[in-house]
Amino acid sequence: MNLHVAHHRRGFSLIEMLVVMVIVGALMTLGLNIFGKSANSARRTGTDQFTAAVEQARTAAITRRKPVILAVAPPITGGPDQITRYGLFEVDSLPEDPGSIKARQVQRWNLMPDGVHFFGGKIEGLRNLLDEDPSQLSWKNGDSQATVYVLAFNSRGGLAWPTGSDPVAVKIGTGTIQNGKAIETSEGGHNSLRIGRVVARPWRLD
Repeated sequence: MNLHVAHHRRGFSLIEMLVVMVIVGALMTLGLNIFGKSANSARRTGTDQFTAAVEQARTAAITRRKPVILAVAPPITGGPDQITRYGLFEVDSLPEDPGSIKARQVQRWNLMPDGVHFFGGKIEGLRNLLDEDPSQLSWKNGDSQATVYVLAFNSRGGLAWPTGSDPVAVKIGTGTIQNGKAIETSEGGHNSLRIGRVVARPWRLD
């Protein structure tokens, strides 16, 4: 005798599906909030660190009585990581051609927090460092090289590069690197710094 046992599978009810959707939506909202707070925290940390680096660079130029360069090195396309770096370098005098600079490294490269980068575009009508032409920086007798954006401070603590009479600004925010360019994301926002000429102290614009 063959016995055929019928198994009836009970599907999800409409109420159960709605409950699941509400739970998933709540988890997604929580995740976005956590990500946003993390991005904001990273941006603030990066801005504070770079502000301190500007102060350190101008102070070093005064105490050393030589021009000091604060070099910003965006991530290299195809490089081992996607982290923005900045570092201090010293020169005996600023060359006439800012496209090529031979310098001595004052301190090791500093790393921006993961996902925090510098972005181009005018800021309240001010020139943006990332809109200037980059320089080819070499140190260790030419054994080490990097393409960088340069803030150079003279021995009086004033801003020498980029050249001109107007202040220079930088924009720091969270984003991703696509085709060698930083693309800003909306979750973390950005901060802007204004760097004057005669007294090159950084001032927050937001």
